[in-house]
Amino acid sequence: MTSIGDSAFENCSSLTSVTIPDSVTDIGSSAFENCSSLTSVTIPDSVTSIEYYAFENCSSLTSVTIPGSVTNIEHYAFYNCSSLKEIHISSIEAWLNIKDDSSGLSGILFLNDKPLVNVVIPDGVTRIRNAAFENCSSLTSVTIPDSVTSIGDSAFENCSSLTSVTIPDSVTSIGDTAFYNCSSLTSVTIPDSVTNIRSSAFSGCSSLTRRAWRFPTV
Repeated sequence: MTSIGDSAFENCSSLTSVTIPDSVTDIGSSAFENCSSLTSVTIPDSVTSIEYYAFENCSSLTSVTIPGSVTNIEHYAFYNCSSLKEIHISSIEAWLNIKDDSSGLSGILFLNDKPLVNVVIPDGVTRIRNAAFENCSSLTSVTIPDSVTSIGDSAFENCSSLTSVTIPDSVTSIGDTAFYNCSSLTSVTIPDSVTNIRSSAFSGCSSLTRRAWRFPTV
């Protein structure tokens, strides 16, 4: 078997686990849509594509690891996975091939107010897209690798549970409203590599008590 077909397990609401064989390269559109009891899924290294709505409404799914073999993640692949707390995108290839629509990653993987707690961004990523984690109000931590050079507009807007963030020395630009209304953010270190902070980048960060800013030498 090389693919799981479109809607193959759609509406299997009592399905709690699934083993995807190593021969599978494609997870079809709506393949596990409405599998509301599915708690975890292991995607093997053979998979290269996850299609539209593949895991839509998998409301019990708590974590997912996307392997480096994945080169295509279509729109809303994990739409309305209301219990999804952790997603690990394990390679730059998988990250770069997530479809970048007007809603950024938030419109594809997370979408609105989901209880996402931790995100690991793979080494080699050079930018965090616009609105990437917008409205992920349960996000408490994020690892930004040293390869990132820019943080996009509204990237972490309304991440109201984010308490601290370390911006690596590689970053040169922080976009408009990048951390807008991160009301639990208490400290931030802005490295001297940053040459551009756009408007309202930290506006509404009502708990911000410490900002360490190493001014560049002239």
